Parts: sequence; C-alpha cells; structure tokens
Amino acid sequence: MVKNLTIYMVKTTIVLEDDLYKELVREALEKYGTTRKLSKLINEKLRKAMYSKIEIEEKSLRIKLGRKLGPDEIEKIVEEGWSEVLGWKL
Repeated sequence: MVKNLTIYMVKTTIVLEDDLYKELVREALEKYGTTRKLSKLINEKLRKAMYSKIEIEEKSLRIKLGRKLGPDEIEKIVEEGWSEVLGWKL
C-alpha cells in the first residue's frame, strides 16, 4: 500500500556570491529557458551533491599489495593502522 507522500517546501533567503548567482542564472536559462526555475535548479544541484557524498562515503577502499593477506595480518593492520604497517609517510 502506498502512503500519501507529502513534499514540504520552505521559502528561505540565501545570499549567493555574484559569480555563483550568474552561473546559476546562466544554467537555468540554458536548461529551462527562464530564471523562474532557479529554485528548481538549485534544489537539483543540492540533492545531487548530497547523494553523491553519501555514495562516496559508502564505497570501499581497495589497495593492491601484490599479495593476499591472512586474517591475522588484516587484524594487525586494523589494530596498528595503515601507515605503520605499510610504512607510508603521510
């Protein structure tokens, strides 16, 4: 059963730097042919930025060592930290 989804909109005032505002106006005109859809464009960009950040945080880190690590070695890396075990200079 699909529940009634309500989208709430909040009107707020934000201050944009001139260069950002000009670029957003240009994109709105290019995409929609009017600046009346500026809020829609900003919402799309914010949503995209928020979701892409979440996707980046969920990706795993893969490092190629040239050999397989056993469970004891993996535990040692977790306990001691990557820089000490791999000899990386940060």
